[in-house]
Amino acid sequence: MPVSPGDSASAPQTTVDALGELKRQHKAFVSARLVLVALFAALWFLLFAIGYPMPAGFMAVLIVEMVALRGFMSLVGRASTSRTLQHTHYALLLVELGCHTAMVYFLGGLSWLGPIAYVYALMYAAVFLTWRQAALFTSAVGVAYLIVVLLDGTGTIPHHWYLPQGPDRYRDMEFLVTTSVAFVGVLATITFWMVFIGNELRREKEIALKANANLVSAQSELRHLNEELEQKVALRTEALVWRAEHDPLTGLLNRGTVTRRLQELLTLERRGGRPMAVIVADADNFKVCNDTAGHAYGDEVLRVIAECLEGSGRESDVAGRLGGDEFLIVLPDTGERGAQRFCRRLLKRMQDVRSGWTLPGPSLPTMSLGVALFPDQGSDIDELVRVADHAMYRAKADGGDGVAFGGAESSFPRPVSPARRRDVRARG
Repeated sequence: MPVSPGDSASAPQTTVDALGELKRQHKAFVSARLVLVALFAALWFLLFAIGYPMPAGFMAVLIVEMVALRGFMSLVGRASTSRTLQHTHYALLLVELGCHTAMVYFLGGLSWLGPIAYVYALMYAAVFLTWRQAALFTSAVGVAYLIVVLLDGTGTIPHHWYLPQGPDRYRDMEFLVTTSVAFVGVLATITFWMVFIGNELRREKEIALKANANLVSAQSELRHLNEELEQKVALRTEALVWRAEHDPLTGLLNRGTVTRRLQELLTLERRGGRPMAVIVADADNFKVCNDTAGHAYGDEVLRVIAECLEGSGRESDVAGRLGGDEFLIVLPDTGERGAQRFCRRLLKRMQDVRSGWTLPGPSLPTMSLGVALFPDQGSDIDELVRVADHAMYRAKADGGDGVAFGGAESSFPRPVSPARRRDVRARG
């Protein structure tokens, strides 16, 4: 989009994309002008060949104009700002004005063929000019034309003509005045329409570009809002899924989810012929925590137990809260020995936490663990949980803080806590 000098002083500097578009427009118009000059040169040679040669001066002017246009094309490519491009364009206009004035002269001045050279110059130049610039350029064309007519009419310069017409016509003042006025009027009319069309095209282009920029901005904003909405929906969905699957107090899987995961893992283990351990864990004398220190204290105890459960297992192990102080742990690809190692780790971790317990209230309770092994001690969920639950109660009956396996009469040796030692000493 061409920018007038007055506009460029107050408007922001043309962006690289706008300057590139302006260069493209100038190169397109110059290319069209070069084609037109080449056609006139071809016409000159054609008429020369058939015996109606045009003036040699006309061909010389065409050559000068072609060199000027090629030079302008090169300068357009090197222009770094719109102001530089405008100044280069103004220089070309001066060269064009001189060339076309010379064409008018060599083609016979007031003859119909000469002024056409000015028309072509205006059609090219007016597209890039504002109203003020076009008025100045048209005035310059009119002055140049009148100077040629005046010099020719007074005999100051030799009269040239392409077609026979005689110099006497240029002594008739009525002919000179009416023809000159008519020419200037036609010139002004052409200029008006060309500038009008050029401004309308630029205005429509500006409107289209602005509308497109607004559309792009709106689309970008809408995209951003959609991304934010999708992110919020994803976070909300994730939060809802988490709440639906997890126990809000301990963060472990809730009863329904841990049961479902047990069924999924059992299906995989049954298909692969691999063992699996199911553990039911229950805190010993947990009621004392709620009764003596309150339910808030009991909730904190449950959270610490959940941390011990998660910290004792592998990434593939699953732990969930069945309700109250009872928990379910699933150990895939785990036989009796692996289950024993997990239980020892859990009891040891709880003993370590208990030894450093600082919360005001009863100490961290011990745990009773009951283990059922698939496939030896159960082939479905109900049977495995029932066997593990019975084993857990056997461990409680044995004094708690220990482990019992389904189908076994006694539990394997377990860590003895300081509280348990004091119990034993008291009994002794």
